[in-house]
Amino acid sequence: MTSKLIDSVSKAKSIPIRKAITTENNKIVGSENLRRDLTLLSAPYDLTVLRTIGETSDILNQCIEAYAQNVAGFGFELKYNEDDREESAEMKSEWDALDSILHDLSLDRPAKEIIAECVRQTEETGNGYLEVIRNGSGDVVGINNLDAEYMTATKINRVTDSGGNTRRVRYFVFRDTLDDSGRVNGTWFKMFDDPTPLNVNGSIAEDGNAGTATELIQFKIGDYNKPYGVPRYIGALIKILGNRKADELNYSYFTQGRHMPLAIVLENAQLTAQSEATLQQYANDVSSQSAQQHKFLLVEAEKVGSEESMLGDDDKTKPAVHFEHLADVLQKDALFLEYNDNAVKRVLSAFRLPPVYVGLSSDYNRATVETAKQLTEEQVFQPLRESYGWQINNILKDYEFKHVHMRLKTPDIQNTEDIAAILTPAVNAGAVAPNDLRDILSKVLNKHLENFDGDQYNLPLNSASPSAVDVTKAYGGEPDGELSGMIRRLLRKAAK
Repeated sequence: MTSKLIDSVSKAKSIPIRKAITTENNKIVGSENLRRDLTLLSAPYDLTVLRTIGETSDILNQCIEAYAQNVAGFGFELKYNEDDREESAEMKSEWDALDSILHDLSLDRPAKEIIAECVRQTEETGNGYLEVIRNGSGDVVGINNLDAEYMTATKINRVTDSGGNTRRVRYFVFRDTLDDSGRVNGTWFKMFDDPTPLNVNGSIAEDGNAGTATELIQFKIGDYNKPYGVPRYIGALIKILGNRKADELNYSYFTQGRHMPLAIVLENAQLTAQSEATLQQYANDVSSQSAQQHKFLLVEAEKVGSEESMLGDDDKTKPAVHFEHLADVLQKDALFLEYNDNAVKRVLSAFRLPPVYVGLSSDYNRATVETAKQLTEEQVFQPLRESYGWQINNILKDYEFKHVHMRLKTPDIQNTEDIAAILTPAVNAGAVAPNDLRDILSKVLNKHLENFDGDQYNLPLNSASPSAVDVTKAYGGEPDGELSGMIRRLLRKAAK
């Protein structure tokens, strides 16, 4: 008896393994004073493939969406540079002006969605791009997304700005031959605040013209000096792809696999034609109708040999029919389940996310969830919010706001039980004034509450008189303030 292994032939998708950076379209433009090297550098990975990996992964998209939502999904908020200073007319004017600018950064959708999309593409490919739009007066009035897979960076150029400072800048070309019909050879961009008079066709404007190319901000994961970033999940990429292959194998098994729960073994006998037809019909009915799965089956066999050999119990040629159960050796469930679980853990580790952020919270309780959220806020999301917020404030620096700035909102992860544990002894000790509790109550009730008018509401209720209380110490103005001052500072910090 001989056997052979029959293998299938298929075209597998190439794994986006790191490749060497190569140059393309060696190009030097501009006169001697404005000479720029626009030689293009290839990306170390296929950015188009990286953007599509999330479509076939059951964990990568959740991690990326968790980043986009928690970094930018809560929107913008304005803050005064000095919180304790009384609001002046100039401060209020700057507040209103910045609020109007942020509201109009995009006419198509909320600006927070543009930032979220930039975060999403940065996590997918390691690179994100925001186009900075100016009006005719040169003021920044808008931002827009640029798809990372169509962007190509140039070599580093050193330029000198109007203040005599030397900067290292790159230039970028956007090439989408399928969807962008405006520029056959691509659209060129320069980095924000680059004084080079670059045109959208990659030439340098002469005769003092400003150039037609717009500016952009590049967000990268990894080495800032490299032309491209690298996605944080790149180390777990092979497990992500393997996880998909395991799912495809299981799907193929469930849809095309052959299940043989029973073997009919004949000894010195053969099935009658009627029995063989009955078995065939039974198999067909089981595979087509679930109602046929529970019936009795009668099998008749004929002796192979002479009829005389049928007599005698010791005859070795006595016919026999055996039913061998094969259910115990069949695959009872999907394959590679443990491999899939390990792949999910590796991807979560790459993003430094606890499972609760992607809906995997079966072994969590309230205490562990609160701890995980607080740690992730401190170690992951808040640093990213500060980075993206700094870039937005930087592109608005020409407005010269002195008193106000924007920042990305953070979620409210306060534990009301902890706040109550602090407040109870503080209130009992007479260390809390009514107005100290207004901000906290506003958040708990989800309703804005104004402070009470009058100095008596800024003092503890059991105080004898306003003159008998040292207000400076009560509000913790001095570093060696009394216990009440320390408690007040904690309360104010918790209310922010």
